[in-house]
Amino acid sequence: MIHNYKYMIDNLSSATIGKLIGLCITIFILRFATTHYKTRNSSIALSSNDLESLNNSISVYQYRPLVHFSPSKNWINDPNGLVYYHDEWHMFYQHYPLAPMAINMHWGHSISRDLITWTELPIAIEPEDDIVGIWSGSVVIDWKNISGLQKNSNIHPMIAIYTWQKQRWQEQHMAYSLDRGRTWTKYSSNPIIPLYNNVSTADRFSDKIVRRPFRDPKVSFHSPTASWILVLTGGNHIQFYRSVDLIHWSLISRFGFTDGSHGGTWECPDFIEFPQTTLKNQTSLWILIVSVQNGAPAGGSGMQYFIGTFDGITFRNLQSSSTINWLDYGSDFYAGITFHNVPRYDNRQILISWMNNWKYARDLPTAPLWRGQMTIPRQLQLDWNSFTNMYHLRQIPVHELYSYSKRFITFYRQKLSSNILLNISRDVYMFNSEFHNITKATNIHLNLRQNFNKSEYTQINYIGEKNQIEFDRSNSGLVDFHASYSLHFNMILDDETLTTGKLKLQLIVDRCSVELFINDGKYTMTALIFPKFSGYQIELSVDGHEIFINFLELMLLSQ
Repeated sequence: MIHNYKYMIDNLSSATIGKLIGLCITIFILRFATTHYKTRNSSIALSSNDLESLNNSISVYQYRPLVHFSPSKNWINDPNGLVYYHDEWHMFYQHYPLAPMAINMHWGHSISRDLITWTELPIAIEPEDDIVGIWSGSVVIDWKNISGLQKNSNIHPMIAIYTWQKQRWQEQHMAYSLDRGRTWTKYSSNPIIPLYNNVSTADRFSDKIVRRPFRDPKVSFHSPTASWILVLTGGNHIQFYRSVDLIHWSLISRFGFTDGSHGGTWECPDFIEFPQTTLKNQTSLWILIVSVQNGAPAGGSGMQYFIGTFDGITFRNLQSSSTINWLDYGSDFYAGITFHNVPRYDNRQILISWMNNWKYARDLPTAPLWRGQMTIPRQLQLDWNSFTNMYHLRQIPVHELYSYSKRFITFYRQKLSSNILLNISRDVYMFNSEFHNITKATNIHLNLRQNFNKSEYTQINYIGEKNQIEFDRSNSGLVDFHASYSLHFNMILDDETLTTGKLKLQLIVDRCSVELFINDGKYTMTALIFPKFSGYQIELSVDGHEIFINFLELMLLSQ
């Protein structure tokens, strides 16, 4: 038998052998791509249209992020129910497990020990049928068993409060877990917050009732009143509710009808206390984060925040109603929320956002394998900006990311008068730098993921005359998959850079994304890119006049 096989192989044409080798390589890469993460199921659901994309699977896999979370397969959007419990970081998220499409939402579930490496678990909360959606919400730990659901003295109930959606009717439901989030039971008396009171089940889905946005509950604890506070969106404003048992809720106030940006529907609020920050006689400042479906600086969806005080009933904005604070100035940063129950010894406010934009999210070229990924977890800090005389949110990558880094190249106190070209063998890295002698005549150009003939690259510019950061992805690779995929966006800095003469840039570059942190995270820009080629060059140049590199570190990232 072995001899016969050898005869067959010897008589194959070289072209046939080449095709067989190519087929084997494709099958291997596809299998590796769909099992790269620990998953609940080794199969992948492909539609008939997706089958046509199999020839492009090798290039699709090159976009699979290394240090950013993406599902092993199919659709993902908003992070939900971020919570820490029993030495595990839990991330739930909007997920459709059968195709890379935004339909019939489930709650996916992954856990991590360090916020970077994630293990997928089975679906946490499933819809009752094909037209119900389990939409965004939050998870808290019921430490004192105020819900009455605890059965085991060693494991506290995890309480999920989420939006149940059917035929545009939205109401708030509850589910609970008594085994550290592994299995979930829906509360038998749902809804816990109805859209309207005294509406029959039949009328909820009839044309008699006006349906409006009423979704995305986020729950936090308010110590001065010993009560739970829930915020959700009414579409063009935020509603505040209070409860003492996590089950019965009362509407206490509303905010935002005329405040901030109203370029699109308000979604996914978060309400965060910063107790270490004081203002006059107030003991705390509060941040209300709101995602906006349209009208963000880079076009499409984005996130804004409000800074104010909260007395247990009313949130009061400390800034004028026309002030708009954008959390990120890039194109792909949305629906971010923070973790509940971060240990006191840690005491960080840690946020994860969906790295995408509703303008083109349904058409990302990573299908048929998956669509969507999350940002690196970021620590939020509320600081006073002496250059604007305003409080602002600063964002920095969580320190856990550095455990995955290895220093590759370092420069200290070097003049930069022309250009520096770095050839590296990796497409996932962290770039930390500080430049000095910055003036209005300074122009800095940084090309990332640049190929050898310089036909493809992502460019970040600092233009001194405008004191502006510009992000240019027009030559970044695949850019024509959707007409709304914006190619250029920018952000004007405050006076710190031109006053001190210093500019700090930190970048996290993954296989299809760039996260940019400017001046220690005072400003951020987040964007997806889809290179066609394996671009491993970094080119740094300056024109206008000579500047100094105080330090430049290139750190390779790996799992």
